[in-house]
Amino acid sequence: MDLIELATEELFVGMSLRYTLRDSNGSILLAKGQKIDSSHQLAAIKSRRRVFVEIDQTDEGVRAVMSGFTALNRAGAPIKDFSRFLNIQKTGNPGDKQDGSFIHQWGDVESRLGGLLGSVTSTTDFTARMQVLAQSIDRLLAQDMAGSQFVLFNRAVTHFGGYSVLHSLLCAMVVHALSESFDLSVEQRRSLVCAALSMNVAMTHVQDELAIQKYPPSVGQRSVIDTHAAMGKQMLEEAGVTDRDWLVMVALHHTALGPSASETLADWPVEKRMVKILQTVDRYTAAMSPRKSRSGQNARDSVRTVVMPAGATQHDYVGKALMRVFGLCPPGTFVKLANGETAVVMRRGAKPAEPWVASVLNRLDQPVAEPSLRDTSREMFAVQATLVATSVRVNLNMEALLRLMPK
Repeated sequence: MDLIELATEELFVGMSLRYTLRDSNGSILLAKGQKIDSSHQLAAIKSRRRVFVEIDQTDEGVRAVMSGFTALNRAGAPIKDFSRFLNIQKTGNPGDKQDGSFIHQWGDVESRLGGLLGSVTSTTDFTARMQVLAQSIDRLLAQDMAGSQFVLFNRAVTHFGGYSVLHSLLCAMVVHALSESFDLSVEQRRSLVCAALSMNVAMTHVQDELAIQKYPPSVGQRSVIDTHAAMGKQMLEEAGVTDRDWLVMVALHHTALGPSASETLADWPVEKRMVKILQTVDRYTAAMSPRKSRSGQNARDSVRTVVMPAGATQHDYVGKALMRVFGLCPPGTFVKLANGETAVVMRRGAKPAEPWVASVLNRLDQPVAEPSLRDTSREMFAVQATLVATSVRVNLNMEALLRLMPK
């Protein structure tokens, strides 16, 4: 594949791409026809040192070819040497190299996921590329699990744009974190992560539309919602996915599995157990995420919906695992403290209801110059209430907060 460098200055939020953006290895950053939905997504693309497009997709490519011919003629070189005068980059197999800050690396994974899901019908090595993304997620979680949870949860509870891809990425991170609680093997965890990343592949565009519209789904949108699980499985099969667990989880991620009160989840067949994990994580994260039509739920209400679902008589096993791993207030969500401050949750504390937090607004709801770390196990800093993220008016310095993260 022949690539030419693109000047990223011509990219802007809301732009529908006439070409596929790629990195120096040829990996897709954002596919042709997709839209740059948010300033975060644009910043993640621009954070790369160089961005490329296929030479035959842009005006820059035509100009490069003409320039190459001019240089060839000036040198009096034979036509067979044309490639020496063409300013292009040859790419082989895509790699997994990531540059930039920790936050930009997660943004890079998000952009690559969006590009991959947007080109599922035309990508010949879809499974391999999805596996590379899963490896990137493994690496970032191993590098900083607490920081990863903080970054992704906060993005999910504060942003509308690019909902579908971000929701899938957050679900992938959460199921990864839960895998140890349910004794999943490395292979089963990888299948679960890939299923989370791709479960909404048949409704990515519609899901993004629904997140920003203020009216109920149209008849056409409702049809896509109702059929997206089965269609997603079919699309993945046509893209070359052969992992049965992965395909079954995508197909069943909205299918009722029946009551579980009489048996522990460990007694379930592993395939059904993984479907249950994915379903619960999907509901839990979606409840917290805002839409234009509604605010997201606060953390306490979101936990309640999965720990004790409506009509249940016993606590849900996956819901209880979510509370054990992330606490009552997941990282990146907001709380009101006993001293009147508003704080963002940094990570789980020694007890589920006592997270480590950083104060971001004083008791007058004014932004503080420097966030301060608070231990909510102390009475004066105890959590008084969980807050809906969109009600908190503050711009967080995420890099500074990551440096403040308690170890």
